[in-house]
Amino acid sequence: MSDHLYVYFKVPDERAVEALPHWHRWMETVAEATGIGGTLMRRPETRAGLQTWMECYADVPPAFEATLAGLWHQSGLSQWVSGERMAERFVDLDVL
Repeated sequence: MSDHLYVYFKVPDERAVEALPHWHRWMETVAEATGIGGTLMRRPETRAGLQTWMECYADVPPAFEATLAGLWHQSGLSQWVSGERMAERFVDLDVL
């Protein structure tokens, strides 16, 4: 069974273009620190002037979420986020 971590958050629409390169560097930092590369996605629509972005990480070990949180607190990227980052862990649905 593989664990997947999805981290979603809101970015103000007017700051999204400016924020994107910072997120590319963030994803590189996470990959270098953990050995786990992720993908960055967003919802196609904007709601109330906010875009929803999501980092997706596959095959993560149990400690990955705590490591990611530690990296996040050191990153200085919270200035680009409106509200909180939310993380959810999912597993493959192989067997019930």
